[in-house]
Amino acid sequence: MATKVKAKKSAKPVKRAVRSGRTSTSKLSSKNQLTLPVDIVRASGLETGAAVRFEIKDGLIIIKPIINEAHPLITLIGAGGNLYDGFDLAKERSQMWPE
Repeated sequence: MATKVKAKKSAKPVKRAVRSGRTSTSKLSSKNQLTLPVDIVRASGLETGAAVRFEIKDGLIIIKPIINEAHPLITLIGAGGNLYDGFDLAKERSQMWPE
């Protein structure tokens, strides 16, 4: 037999904090963890599970996403150099398969 959960009724209505606007601030937790504000996450393009690197330069903390250099497709980026500059696919197709 399933039990039903009833909402608690309080004598006073609960007041919720009103947010006047989003801020780009966060507090360091007791476990040395930070929560990135949603506007920063969206602007940076970071996604859940993304690895980041922390650096300190001139007293500023810099957060950079880590690019997986071990991925096999990374070695192909730029491998063609300028080989395909000025390449016209339509022209190539018409030469190989004339109508």
